[in-house]
Amino acid sequence: MAEIEKVSEADRLEQANLERVVADVERTLLASPPGTRPFFNGFLMNAKARLGVLDKKIHDEEREKEQQKSNEVAIVQLAEKESALNSKEKEEYSGFLKEDFFTKKDFARLDHFYAHSWDRLSEDGKDQMSRRIWEGVRRDEYKFADLSKDIQEKEESRAYKLLSVSPKQSANVMRIPQKDKNDFIRAYESGNREEAGKILNKDTFKENMFHGNGSEPIVHTAAKADSVAVVAQAKTSVAAQPGNSAKPAPDSLGNVDFSGINLGAMKPADNASQGLVANLPRSPNGASRQC
Repeated sequence: MAEIEKVSEADRLEQANLERVVADVERTLLASPPGTRPFFNGFLMNAKARLGVLDKKIHDEEREKEQQKSNEVAIVQLAEKESALNSKEKEEYSGFLKEDFFTKKDFARLDHFYAHSWDRLSEDGKDQMSRRIWEGVRRDEYKFADLSKDIQEKEESRAYKLLSVSPKQSANVMRIPQKDKNDFIRAYESGNREEAGKILNKDTFKENMFHGNGSEPIVHTAAKADSVAVVAQAKTSVAAQPGNSAKPAPDSLGNVDFSGINLGAMKPADNASQGLVANLPRSPNGASRQC
């Protein structure tokens, strides 16, 4: 599963400091001379863009944690439905459900489960396992032929039922050419399991068999894109403002505390505003006051 960028304590501290500084600068802006306002506006736009990135990052992590909690509850509920399994088997089954797909590292556990517990799963439970088996194939973690003979035979029986008995096939299964389906069904019904397994190794089956409830965390990709969009929009807005190169009055920011602000992350919006960081109040040693 794709992971979102982790939020550090420094991120949360920077968020709090930025919120404070933005509020201070907005108050200062109200009383500032007109000539200094383009500087203030440019700084605020950059600060708010950075704050937007941090807010989004923290929100995404919190949403991820909530989703994980929800998934854990759902997994427990699914495992409890498998009444034919004993408590140890339910725990093992729950472990499989926590995976979006299997890899070769799971083969030993899968072999044991398919040999001793799989037959007592409900139809939905078997579908849950098949989805993860085939998702591993789709992600090139292994080929169908790499699975043990026992797993192949049991998954072939699931595939046969899906392709020949299921009254309503999914859109993905409908994409498998009818000839490929017929070839598999013919080989399976004739008892030629070796040929049936070879047919299931085709890309048409790999891409379309047992697509289940989506577990791909596309929200994280979208979240990162949203963060980039926030910054891009802010940069465009600042660049459009005339007079961004205006210098602040010498003591106009003297009452604003910039400590704890990651100024390096607040990139100037355009070439005309390169003075945004350079003109911040400086500490006695000459460096901008920043953490």
